[in-house]
Amino acid sequence: MTQPGQEPLRDQTGQADGGTAGLDYDEAVFALVALIPSGKVLSYGDIAELLGSGGPRQVGKTMGRGGDDVTWWRVIRSNGTLPADLQSIANVHWDRESTPRTASGVRMAKARWQPSEADHARIDRVAELLPIPKRHPRMI
Repeated sequence: MTQPGQEPLRDQTGQADGGTAGLDYDEAVFALVALIPSGKVLSYGDIAELLGSGGPRQVGKTMGRGGDDVTWWRVIRSNGTLPADLQSIANVHWDRESTPRTASGVRMAKARWQPSEADHARIDRVAELLPIPKRHPRMI
């Protein structure tokens, strides 16, 4: 039985993951993005840092591969903006979610999600499912 706030992770079929199966990077990013509450955002770099893997560009590429069920407007540049072609679409979502904004984008100081301890535990569970990165032999 899981504690409140510690629901089992689910794979794409909706099956609960017992913790033995791993996630690829895209799946881990999307699992973390799904945790961001309405009206809150994280930067691409925030996502990479929370996962302990990749970087802002890798997260950005992953977000570009997301489907319709990914809340992509909650993951933005650290300056509170998105590419121009996405900004106008995101404005609709940000309005609906009452995301704090300026004339040019999101007010990161107010809108950046600050995960609770329970949220951090869930994020850590996602990060633990990532494979260990392959390192150059001289780095070991």
